[in-house]
Amino acid sequence: MFKSRLTMILSSAAAMVPIVLYFYLYSRLPDFVPIHYTGATADRFVNKWSVDVAMLCLLGWLGFGFMRLLQFLLRKIFLSSYIHNLASIHRIWNAATLLVTAAFAAISVCALLAMM
Repeated sequence: MFKSRLTMILSSAAAMVPIVLYFYLYSRLPDFVPIHYTGATADRFVNKWSVDVAMLCLLGWLGFGFMRLLQFLLRKIFLSSYIHNLASIHRIWNAATLLVTAAFAAISVCALLAMM
């Protein structure tokens, strides 16, 4: 499905950054980390090994999966126009997938760094 191998590699690398950062920062994190804020005040704390923190680290993969699912569904719905504009659609989707994956991964990284 992915025509550009480079886009697939870059998207995967961007999605892996929060996971690698979490394992790197794990020993430095306090036992309870803030997971939700109201304004500037933290109002929910969880253990650093909780599912909430793991889900936060997986946001990049969530963005990647969402874009792949959206591409699949739109291709099924608009098959005739998809085939007609195949080259331009692939370039647009590759760029959009990389952008969304990187944005979700950046959100994860910012949240992990705020836990320090």
